Amino acid sequence: MLAVEGLEGDHDHIIETVLSKLFLRGDFVHKIYKHREGDFADLTDKEIRRAYVSEDFFWNNAMASDIYLELRHVQRDGDIFIHVDECDAEDWYIVMKKVDTSRDLMHILERGVPEKKKLEGYVRTLRERLTELTKHRRDSLALFFSAGEAHVKDEIRAVFPWAYTATPILTHDEVAHIEKLIASTLEHCPYWNTPIESMSVVVDNNPENILFLDEGVSFIDVMPPKDAWRVHDRYFSLCRTSADISALAGSDYTEVLHDTYAEEGDLPPRQVRAVYEIAAALIQVPYRKMIGRDDLALRYADYLRTRVRELEAMVGFQSSNEVS
Repeated sequence: MLAVEGLEGDHDHIIETVLSKLFLRGDFVHKIYKHREGDFADLTDKEIRRAYVSEDFFWNNAMASDIYLELRHVQRDGDIFIHVDECDAEDWYIVMKKVDTSRDLMHILERGVPEKKKLEGYVRTLRERLTELTKHRRDSLALFFSAGEAHVKDEIRAVFPWAYTATPILTHDEVAHIEKLIASTLEHCPYWNTPIESMSVVVDNNPENILFLDEGVSFIDVMPPKDAWRVHDRYFSLCRTSADISALAGSDYTEVLHDTYAEEGDLPPRQVRAVYEIAAALIQVPYRKMIGRDDLALRYADYLRTRVRELEAMVGFQSSNEVS
C-alpha cells in the first residue's frame, strides 16, 4: 500500500482493477496506475505511463470536471508518494471526487428508468462535451477522421470477433447471420457510402459510466483505450444508450433520446439506428457473460434478436440462415 504525502492515516477502502488501484478516503479517490503491461499500454515504461495517465485524465476531466479534479506529479520514496514539479515526476496519480455509483445508468435500469427530463439532459450534455472534446483531439486522431465513413464501417465490423465469444447465449450461426445482414446493409445504404457529417470523438458511454446525479449528468472512466475506438459517428454513441435502455427497460423509453438528438438536425435513416443498436448489443452480450451476468446477457440477446428481425424487414434481407 502506498501512502500519499500530506494525508494522515489509512484509506477508507481500496478498489483494485486490472491496471489501477483506487484509494478511497473521505470525499476523494486517488487513482494510481500499476506498473504493468496491459492490453493497450505497457505501463512499466515511464514515458508510456506518463502519456497514458495524462490522456486518461484529460478525457475524463473534459467529460466530468466536477469529478476528475487534478493530475498530480510525484516521486516515490519507499511507500510514500512525494509531490514534485511536473518536470521531476517519475509517476502520476489522479484525484477524483467520490461518487455514488448506485446512480449510474446500469443500476437505474435495474430499478426502472430515468425521468424524461434527465434523459433529455443526458443527450444535450453528451453532445456538448463530445463537441468540445472533438475540438481538442481531432488533430491527434486525424488518421481516423480522414478515413471517415470507411472507419465507421471498420468499427462496426470489428464487433463481430468479440460477438462470437458470446456462445452459447448467441450461437455461432446467429452471429454469422447477423454479420451477413450488417455487411449487406453497410454495402447498400448510401449513409455509409458518402461522407458522414457527424464524425466525432466519442467516449466509452457504457451504462456504468453514465451518472445521473442531483446536480446533473456526469461521467466516469470514459477514455476508450484504443485510438481507433476514440472516433466514430456521434449518432452511434446515442444508439449505444438507446440499446441499453431498450434491452433492459423497453423501447418505449428511448424515443426521447432520438427526439432530443434531432434538435440539431434530421435523424439518419432508421436502418442506421438499427445497425448501431445491433452493434451495441453485440458488444454487451459477451461482456455481460464475461463478468458473470448471464441474466443481463440474455436480455441483451433477446433485444438483439428482435432488432435483427426489424432490420431484415427494413432492408428486405433474406438469408439461408435464420436467427432463432
